[in-house]
Amino acid sequence: MSAVEQSRVVAEVERQGRGKSRRLRELGISRSTYYWWRWRQRQGSWKSTEEIERPWNRLRPEEEAIVLAVAREMPSWRSRQLAAYLTDHRGLAISASTVYRILRREGLVKRIQYQLAAGKEYQHKTTGPHQLWATDASYFRVVGWGYYYLVTVMDDYSRFILAWKVQRDMTADSLIEVVQEALDSTGMTDIPLQDRTRLLSDNGSGYISRAFREYLHLVGIRHILAAPYHPQTNGKLERYHRTLKDDVNQVPYEVVGDLEAAIRAFVEFYNYRRYHKALKNVTPSDVLEGRLEAILAHRKEVQRETFDRRRRYNQEIRDTLKRGASSPQSLGSRNVQHR
Repeated sequence: MSAVEQSRVVAEVERQGRGKSRRLRELGISRSTYYWWRWRQRQGSWKSTEEIERPWNRLRPEEEAIVLAVAREMPSWRSRQLAAYLTDHRGLAISASTVYRILRREGLVKRIQYQLAAGKEYQHKTTGPHQLWATDASYFRVVGWGYYYLVTVMDDYSRFILAWKVQRDMTADSLIEVVQEALDSTGMTDIPLQDRTRLLSDNGSGYISRAFREYLHLVGIRHILAAPYHPQTNGKLERYHRTLKDDVNQVPYEVVGDLEAAIRAFVEFYNYRRYHKALKNVTPSDVLEGRLEAILAHRKEVQRETFDRRRRYNQEIRDTLKRGASSPQSLGSRNVQHR
């Protein structure tokens, strides 16, 4: 209720004489609230609640409209991803928590089906792209055909998917084929031997075979094996496969080509459009291609400009409310109450 409306209620109840309590019940206002309003008037501290409590950075109506429009365009994105997208593509800096509150208010928040516990980190952390690659395989079922294996090679630092292929088995030849594709796409064999990447894998039979070991020696790639029964060592790729399956396994596949098309679409989205929390809410391609710092600097500038606009907007509202409270009509109403 605005200050003007509160003032009118106090004036109306005061005119009731002995019927104040009955009138307050009709208006749905408690006696304590009424006496608090009347005391504030008589103390000369009458200001609207909005004028007193309105924060300087409250979102403008048009900003909330943009948040809701983008959220409806991308219903599968979380508030964190939406906040990063708004900064990068709409010139609007809004925190993930604020986006979440708006989505929750409008009933657009999806319920989380499960909570994953964090695993232990790999102790030798990378500091740049192509210092360490991770490879692993995951299985997918094709109706009427059985299980196929998705073999993936990921850059550890940027989490960019360098190569992938759906294979019939996990033999050394199938694994080598995918690793070679990653080498070809990055030109790794043209780099001096001492600067080439290392390859991290689990202890699957194909990875520890002689053929695979001889292949890596031939191309000059050092092989690192994860600790047995410890999937956290290769946790980034394990988590990627979990995310991939959550998206791709929405429908059953009866043709291998349909499965490959679904995986291809997801990899494209994951590499170039999906904001990654562990990468400071940028995409793997941004990190791989060295755009991270420029993007973060741009976001800070957008945040500064957004806050300046929002501060001016809310200051204008406060000034308008103050002018309204000090208008002749408001002063006349105050004088009547004092008498």
